[in-house]
Amino acid sequence: MFAITEAVTINRSPEDVFAYFSDGRHRPEWDTTVVSEELTSPPPVGVGSTIRTRMSVLSRRVDFEWRVSRFDPPLRMATVSIEGPMPTSVEFAFTAVEGGCRVRAAIEGHPAGMMRLAEPLISESVRSTLAAALERARLLLETTHPSRQ
Repeated sequence: MFAITEAVTINRSPEDVFAYFSDGRHRPEWDTTVVSEELTSPPPVGVGSTIRTRMSVLSRRVDFEWRVSRFDPPLRMATVSIEGPMPTSVEFAFTAVEGGCRVRAAIEGHPAGMMRLAEPLISESVRSTLAAALERARLLLETTHPSRQ
């Protein structure tokens, strides 16, 4: 099992940041491993909603199906995988701070079988990808996405 936590401060309100992160249509913009993400249950997003994420990892297509396990706008959202290469959970916490919003992202993965042998490599790849993705989201939100105000 591995657990990764990364954080970034974004010069936008928690409401704006939560809205951006909780809309899967934006995910490929800030996470370069994501090819597409779509809500597979009826809108709006909430606890119990399901999401499909198609990723490209090491030139391989990887699909995850997620169930939203927590949805507390604009403070927190979390998902757990219900299908995919390994059981995984993801949680985002959004905290108002001076100058904007602090985003904390935590990913927990449970590789099994042959994937366990590669767990240190998988963990480091997830950590570096997450850190880069959060920084990209910060840049996008601070420079290109209009405020909801």
